[in-house]
Amino acid sequence: MLVKILSGTAIEPGSTGDLVTFADNICLPEIIAKTFGWEAIRIEYTNDQKETASFGACRIGRKIVMLPHFSYGPYADPSTAVEIIRESEKQGYFCEWRLTTKASEFVFADKVTTLLPLKPGAEAQFQQLNSNLRRKIRKSESNGIRITTGKSELLHDFYEIYSRNMHRLGSPALPERWFRNLLTDYRGGEAGIWIALFDEKPVGAAFILEYQGFYEACWFSTLHNYNRQYTSYGLYWEMIRFAVEQKGRYFSFGRSTTGSGVHKFKQQWGGEDLPLYWNYSHPQKRNVRKLSFLPKLWKLLPYRLAKLIDPLVSGRFY
Repeated sequence: MLVKILSGTAIEPGSTGDLVTFADNICLPEIIAKTFGWEAIRIEYTNDQKETASFGACRIGRKIVMLPHFSYGPYADPSTAVEIIRESEKQGYFCEWRLTTKASEFVFADKVTTLLPLKPGAEAQFQQLNSNLRRKIRKSESNGIRITTGKSELLHDFYEIYSRNMHRLGSPALPERWFRNLLTDYRGGEAGIWIALFDEKPVGAAFILEYQGFYEACWFSTLHNYNRQYTSYGLYWEMIRFAVEQKGRYFSFGRSTTGSGVHKFKQQWGGEDLPLYWNYSHPQKRNVRKLSFLPKLWKLLPYRLAKLIDPLVSGRFY
């Protein structure tokens, strides 16, 4: 077994197995590094049979993360991930690898991602939903919710809704340049913005990444005052329908805390939960996710002030 940690991005996808996600797209470490000033690297792994795989990652000082700001990194089977994490530690690095399998004794694991297998046609997908969910989708349309999709021309509308929702939740919003870089530099798949309009006012927004038929609404927000219009139902359904029409394999609702209200909302669409394991090479001395007072403090900041501070601090919470 041989592990090399090299500058530059991966030259080929890793050993992706059955579930290929956008995290296997080798362009992502470059975009992350460009946005936040880190280094895009690749990890080359050669097993005892002389088979080699390459995995994209980011180097943040002496820490290797696969991948910052996403729920998971490139796929590897657990035994491969265990060996790479151990070897990274031997080479003097702290390593964090986000996977749907456990690969370390030091794990953060209270999140899941919800995946919806896609049917061959939109009508078949719609009929799979329960009657109450179908009613809410129709209600969204009858209430006047209209969905539009695009790229950079919708970035301002997306970011306004996203940043306001993050402030309401008590979390710093990622910088607008992050989403702009994804729209302009993402390759090998699709990156796009979806906006829900009510009386031509943007009231809901989502940012989707696609790779090899795997679609995920990586960021999703609605204006709280318009939830009675069933905004989220109409927006999610239109994204799912689009993915079906594009012959997609999966639509991912993204991560949520196990058992939370958001998790239960995602489950009603008929998806399958996958546990998320954030595997660490070392024990974590502190976990900012457990500092419950931070969201409360952030909510106290005026929105305009928080929006100015967000880009300065959000990159640190990955």
